[in-house]
Amino acid sequence: MIKTLTLNPALDKTIIVEDFKLDSLNRIKKVFRDAGGKGINVSKMINNLGGITTASGFLGGDAGSFIRKELEKENIKHHFIEVEGETRTNLKMVDKSQNTFTDINEKGVYVSNDKIIELKKELFSDLKKGDVLVLSGSVPDGVKNNIYQEIIEIAHQQEIKTILDADGVLFENALKAGPSLIKPNEHELALYYGGDFNKEEDMIEAAKGFFRYGVEIIMLSLGEQGAVFLTKDEEIKIEALKLDVKSTVGAGDAMVAGLAIGLDNNFATSEMITLAAACSSASLINDGTEMGKKEDVDNLKEKIRYYYI
Repeated sequence: MIKTLTLNPALDKTIIVEDFKLDSLNRIKKVFRDAGGKGINVSKMINNLGGITTASGFLGGDAGSFIRKELEKENIKHHFIEVEGETRTNLKMVDKSQNTFTDINEKGVYVSNDKIIELKKELFSDLKKGDVLVLSGSVPDGVKNNIYQEIIEIAHQQEIKTILDADGVLFENALKAGPSLIKPNEHELALYYGGDFNKEEDMIEAAKGFFRYGVEIIMLSLGEQGAVFLTKDEEIKIEALKLDVKSTVGAGDAMVAGLAIGLDNNFATSEMITLAAACSSASLINDGTEMGKKEDVDNLKEKIRYYYI
């Protein structure tokens, strides 16, 4: 079983525009409204592939009700803790003429300590040894920056595998607990080390430094340059496919979904990285925050190319 945690979910509103101009009237071509948040996106991708997943976290208000209904439409099992206030709405603007993807995200509601305690009890109520718990995204007000670290420590005690996809202090603290798998990107790596990297080789060496915390697998996401899959024994470069990219929103979450399925089913390295890369690519060719379709994933798996470094 794969369970995802989204502490700061969102109603994602994606608008499609043509040649956006500041200080001017801009007309929207299309609008998409989706249940969003990194963990929720992971659950949606897993569900598209026929996997079993449960989405969890905090929800509140009308936006929270919308997210629940959207998950139910897709037959995704969920167990969210109800909080006071309104779950945030995030605006995603896609400009097809300029090929830009702009995010304008709200902060999120305040969550009390009582609700955090309630969530931790719920989170581990149906997880068992060998299951996978995905921790991803930002946290709302009231939630401390060591929340992922605490949850990973509990998961270790119960022999539950963990995947971490976060940045900043959340990432830094959670690393200390030794998650099973992490998926940093170039920005998150630079943020952690306090400086940009000019060479891919330097990024790989920096990422390998995370093994000292007990991390077993690292998927270093490099955007248009593909990705690098790392274990203590393997270094594999995954080439990016040339695609007609419609939206980058959720592509990283789709990759996490593929990794989670691989981890949950003890896939061989080749099968895991092929699935993860295909999931990400399949989401890039969809509008809005729509996750990749199974038929696209199956087709794209045949095109994924990788080599040992």
